[in-house]
Amino acid sequence: MKTVLKSIFLLIISFSCFSQNSGKENLNLVFYDDCSNQIIKPEFEVLYMPHSTYDLITVFKEIEDWTLQFSTTLKTKNDTIRIPKILFAGGNELHSKRWTYLNCEKVCDGKETDFYANGNKRTQGTYENGKPIEIKEFRKNGTLRAQYFYKNLTLNYERVDYYDENENLEEYEIYKNKKRKTIIKTFDKNGKLTNRKTEKHYIERNK
Repeated sequence: MKTVLKSIFLLIISFSCFSQNSGKENLNLVFYDDCSNQIIKPEFEVLYMPHSTYDLITVFKEIEDWTLQFSTTLKTKNDTIRIPKILFAGGNELHSKRWTYLNCEKVCDGKETDFYANGNKRTQGTYENGKPIEIKEFRKNGTLRAQYFYKNLTLNYERVDYYDENENLEEYEIYKNKKRKTIIKTFDKNGKLTNRKTEKHYIERNK
């Protein structure tokens, strides 16, 4: 489950678009927008996972000069995709470096909460002018799934906590962000180091 969670969250904050895949035309999806309370027809891309029981779908919604993104799992070709209110947004100009979090058309600021259709919390976060400080993510049954802590109002994590179905801490990750790489250390609930990995950063050189 944690692997699925990480994949989805990385898709939410990614600026890159998935390539078109054959078979997309066979999907019969319904997209319900929580902001307008209407069915809409947004652009979307599907990332097919050949060795998995699920695929990933990313929905793109335009608001003024922003492109909002929402990613989730796709279980059947007839799914109803409910697009939440609080979403990551990037500038819609080519090669834009602008980004923010929006609650419908409002820039997130202070404490912001989003809900599932059943009334339980989906996310609850603290933001400063659209930049995240801390975000909690909940399961549909209302239990806490993960908590993300961000560094200096960027999209870089400082720490991520993962919780089991009973909201007990299952494991956590500590991020050491450097210019060319990020070192990620994973600890179990007792604070014992269980994994260490390094992610290298691509740095664009000036021509």
